[in-house]
Amino acid sequence: MLTPKLKQQIRSSFDGAKTQLSNFSNRSSQNKMIAEISKTLMGEYSDSNRIICVEAPTGTGKTMAYLVSCLPIAKELNKKLVIASANVALQEQILNKDIVEATKYSSVDFEFAIAKGRSRYVCIRNLINLTEDNSNSAELFEDALLWDEKPTKTDLDALLEMTESYSSKSWSGEIDDLESPPENSLWQKIACNRFTCNSKNCEFYNDCSFFKARKKASNSDVIIANHDLVLADVINGNNVLPDVEDCIFIFDEAHHLSQKALSHFSIGGSTEFMRTSIRQSQGAIDQIIKITKSKASKSYIEKIDESIKDLVDLVSELDFKEDTFLFSIKGIPDEIRNLTQQLFVLFNSAYNDFYEHKENWEEFNKANKIEQSTSDNINNIVGQNNQNLSSILSILSIFNKTQDPEKPPLSYWINQSKLANKKLNYQLNSAKIDVSDSLNNLIWSKAAGVVLTSATLTALGSFDRFNQQLGLNSKENQYLRLASPFDHKSVEFRVGKIKSSPTNIFEHTQEVALELVKRIDPSSATLVLFASNHQMQEVADLVEKSIDCDLLIQGEFSKKNILEKHIENRKNDKGSIIFGLDSFAEGVDLKGDNLNHVFISKLRFSVPTSPIEKTTQSYLESMNRNSFMEISLPDASLRLIQACGRLIRTETDSGTITIFDNRLISKFYGKPLLDTLPDFKIVIE
Repeated sequence: MLTPKLKQQIRSSFDGAKTQLSNFSNRSSQNKMIAEISKTLMGEYSDSNRIICVEAPTGTGKTMAYLVSCLPIAKELNKKLVIASANVALQEQILNKDIVEATKYSSVDFEFAIAKGRSRYVCIRNLINLTEDNSNSAELFEDALLWDEKPTKTDLDALLEMTESYSSKSWSGEIDDLESPPENSLWQKIACNRFTCNSKNCEFYNDCSFFKARKKASNSDVIIANHDLVLADVINGNNVLPDVEDCIFIFDEAHHLSQKALSHFSIGGSTEFMRTSIRQSQGAIDQIIKITKSKASKSYIEKIDESIKDLVDLVSELDFKEDTFLFSIKGIPDEIRNLTQQLFVLFNSAYNDFYEHKENWEEFNKANKIEQSTSDNINNIVGQNNQNLSSILSILSIFNKTQDPEKPPLSYWINQSKLANKKLNYQLNSAKIDVSDSLNNLIWSKAAGVVLTSATLTALGSFDRFNQQLGLNSKENQYLRLASPFDHKSVEFRVGKIKSSPTNIFEHTQEVALELVKRIDPSSATLVLFASNHQMQEVADLVEKSIDCDLLIQGEFSKKNILEKHIENRKNDKGSIIFGLDSFAEGVDLKGDNLNHVFISKLRFSVPTSPIEKTTQSYLESMNRNSFMEISLPDASLRLIQACGRLIRTETDSGTITIFDNRLISKFYGKPLLDTLPDFKIVIE
């Protein structure tokens, strides 16, 4: 329960923010958010989980609200406060701005740290081994895993520069702190990896950038993470973050969480990866035998090659659409399942043999004095092989899994691609289409408290879609929709008079181009949002000669460069137009005279394109459920509100929103979509 002491601490933090923050505005919606988060996390609501979902429109001051309430509560309950943003950029913003401000106004003292995935840090042992002149091991490791081909001078120079920077402490060991990060293929050879890490047994343990960062996080009261890190960590058993039971989680920009989760519950492995891995595994075994002088090992290469060839011959006859074949929701056909089962048995035997040699090596390494560079290289090779073989067994196991008729099916598909030698490579993939049970088991049922917040959590005015995606039960949690602090009545939302339906792509594109030429003010700031890259490019070709101001098109420049050029144009009193896709429909903050008019080419309905989406649609249809009403329409509502949200960013902003989609008038769903918009002045032309 909220004690008088805790109430006073929260009130003092809020009062501190009033005096410490130069841009502070006292808003009733923010007060409400602070109060409801505090009551929920302290168990004020009987028969309710300590989970709250808060839709806090732009201008609410949601970051300050959750910090004011959660910092004292986490300290009182002796729990870690984990703030998870949608991406690394937002993570850095919270670290460098919001948390720094909180140290000034918070009534409680706290230590904070940023947390990143292990692979963002260098393994200094690997880095040193790869840059030292290990002449003694050159012959021994000419077939090793560390290099698929001989490193170039550029590669070695880059590694040497990193070694020197780390030794002189001018580089922290994080890839994000490098001015010119190396190519991913090079970084992976020196990045921290839990399969190759020796942890406290490593001679560089006390100087390891990853373990230093983890120690700092473990000693901190507040850990700033991101969605991907939290999901990866809870799935892999908390290698970076504290145990879930010891944490209060804040998921900022929580509308991204379900899509992030879907990607973390997927797995894949290709036929070429299997071929390569079994050879690398045998190579590792041969090296162990050479050093330990143990007896020769049985090779599984020939039998696995034969099984892979049989699988490739069968798979190559499937009807691939755009290099993808999606299996039906009934599952994998028996003839393919039998071959993957055969492969699983062979790889399982190979793995058991490999594991036996791995254990022999570990015992030998303990009992004998071996040159450090040799030991490190073997350990890396063994660790990498362990990871590769484990992942192959996982995908083959899932391809042999029997469907549970009481649960949503898994999505199974195969991608085909051509290798440099023109051979075809087939990637076997599987993913969950519903992660709600997994999230409940891993986070919702365990965490000490959870706050999920964003400017847009509801669709068609309801949290139903959000609950369904994340496995939240509306009767067990708290929900709060806050009113916008901005005056939307001054904004005209115009449904442009247009003859063509967006379903008639050519005619609609031509008409949108004509309307934009007529309506765009070349002296003002304009954002035009498109649902497809093809239409955006077509319209750009049609209008660019007719518009007398700068036209900035997504894809021709980076998003950052476009926004910088646009703002520079406005500073110089020049007109500026941005043509953008989904990434410009959210997370773009153009205040005041930097944005006067937002055009939306059409409603953004979810068309199933990915295997996961197509499987989900098939599953719903198999139960006589309507995927349009359950998924496409709610998602279109959320995207429309997000797009409209680009215009009004402060209390003094104004302007016009125009959409070229006559389905808002002609279709049954038009009125519900318009009804869930902010309190705009709706104009039907």
